[in-house]
Amino acid sequence: MDIFPGEVHALLGENGAGKTTLMNVLYGLYKADAGTISVAGKDVKVSGPSDSIALGIFMVHQHFRLIQNFTSLENVMLESGSGLLLDYKASRRKVEETAKAYGLEVDLDAKIKSLPIGAQQRVEILKALSTNPKVLILDEPTSSLTPQEADSVLASVRKFAEKGLGVVFITHKVREVMAVSDRITVLKGGHLVTTALAKSLSENRLVSLMMGGEEATEQLLSTSPSSVIDRRRPEVALAVKGLTVLGGKKEIAVSDVSLTVQKGEILGLAGVSGNGQTELAEAITGVRKPLKGEIFVGSTRVDGRPPRELIKLGVGYVPEDRMGAGLLPSMRVMENLILGHQRDEPFSKKGLMDYNEADSEARQAIEEYSIKARGPEASAGQLSGGNIQKLLIARALLKQMNLVVAHNPTRGLDIKTTDYVLKSLLRQKDEGAGVLLFSEDLDELLLVSDSIYSIFKGEIMGRVERKSFDKYAIGAMMAGRRQEEGGSQA
Repeated sequence: MDIFPGEVHALLGENGAGKTTLMNVLYGLYKADAGTISVAGKDVKVSGPSDSIALGIFMVHQHFRLIQNFTSLENVMLESGSGLLLDYKASRRKVEETAKAYGLEVDLDAKIKSLPIGAQQRVEILKALSTNPKVLILDEPTSSLTPQEADSVLASVRKFAEKGLGVVFITHKVREVMAVSDRITVLKGGHLVTTALAKSLSENRLVSLMMGGEEATEQLLSTSPSSVIDRRRPEVALAVKGLTVLGGKKEIAVSDVSLTVQKGEILGLAGVSGNGQTELAEAITGVRKPLKGEIFVGSTRVDGRPPRELIKLGVGYVPEDRMGAGLLPSMRVMENLILGHQRDEPFSKKGLMDYNEADSEARQAIEEYSIKARGPEASAGQLSGGNIQKLLIARALLKQMNLVVAHNPTRGLDIKTTDYVLKSLLRQKDEGAGVLLFSEDLDELLLVSDSIYSIFKGEIMGRVERKSFDKYAIGAMMAGRRQEEGGSQA
């Protein structure tokens, strides 16, 4: 793979294709077993990130590496290596000039913990620019941003290239790739499939290359979901009334939230990570006890009841924390798949476990969701993160449910599996279930939702029906702008 000055080079591929691994080798986090890295025509030795940074290579990771109690300026100064004596004035002047040149303005005196996600992303990029890189690697830089913030980052990416940097742009968002890239490299199974000029490829062709030459999957939806919700005579799958939930530090994480999910409806919940989604999902599914408020599944009040009782009421849950709340890593794939249903037919007969039935169900799920496992007997803890996610989704959708609560169900999944998961949620909806879909990917919510709520700092900012969907209006609510009466934005 060649990276040239003054270009944006997109790196695409399915889960496990080797994108981040390859860039981690280039950045010195992993050591290559064979092959060479050349900078400006000379082979170089990279033993760690300090070597890469000295060579002009810097990687901005998907998960931020910032010190929360330090200011933006202090985080940038830590990376730039200011020596024994800190010159705040000179550092501030340099950072301000860089921020203005690339459209990355941020409050340099604010502590990181007080900044929204988009501002933290800009600090991470300013850290990288402070090292005067020649090659800048951006790993999923827009994954947790509002549309407005994502547009700002993409505009900055183009400016990096215009200033002569070579930019490697790792993402799963094909439309962003087409909008910002000069060249595109596709990996599959650790091998290079192709490198081509972006203008020579279509979106469908890119998807096909990522999937190994298969035809791109059919579009999920054309203009509207596949069934029509009867607003006049609604049947309620979930009703949440005045819900307040505490977070891990006993702070108010969810404040007086009310929402309703009807049967045969996908209700999307849009928000930047860390705005109360986890606490709300856990309270609804019985994992976390609310401080106050009421939760009804159908006509049954369930707030404070354990998850086992909600499963009996037909509630399926895809948790955000796949390794914590979701998985028993020491148990087998088969056992994790039927967890919560193990006392029910067809897996339990006369009080005894029917392992043949469980094995059959697990084999079917492994095939349907393309779970890379040795078989039903494999240890679940040995699966990769993406395959664990597939296992948890298969469990949540094991039966036709009355309510499905899915929290970032496609995070970490490739295009083909994402397509299958979203279609599975649509099938649940079409067969009468209510679906509450939490997602940080607004494009995904716009694709499958009948209506969308936006949440900010634990409060609902507004609700938009499908006929009125506006990506940037919803993005504004995700950033804290409350919807006015009648649906217009303040």
